Amino acid sequence: MSLKSHGQLFLRWDADFLYIDVNGPFNLEGVTAGFLQIQHSVNQRQGDRWVRLDVLDEETLGAPEVMKVIGASYKWCLQHGCVAIASVCSTSIQRQILEQTRQKSGMNLAGFATLAEAQRWCREQVGRG
Repeated sequence: MSLKSHGQLFLRWDADFLYIDVNGPFNLEGVTAGFLQIQHSVNQRQGDRWVRLDVLDEETLGAPEVMKVIGASYKWCLQHGCVAIASVCSTSIQRQILEQTRQKSGMNLAGFATLAEAQRWCREQVGRG
């Protein structure tokens, strides 16, 4: 018996920005489906340098196994042309988890309180190189 998927992603491209609106708490099935959505969208896109900008709602969280899949999605994106990942965090715990992930992994991640701040940082990152 499979569990019902929890959590949703809404993806859209705007030039070299992949915006991901993230809604609700995630279980393993939901985060795995979301990762597949991201992979499909990136594989369909033409172009090599891009940034990922996640916008998290206040309910976006998950158990440790969910967080592992999110980390794997960050790594996969960075291995497939993504130069930086920004997250607009709705809660301090989201920002804390993102910062811990950045420190442990060394990935080019950053958390922000506003979309404007995240977009500014992303433009700087994609402009490098």
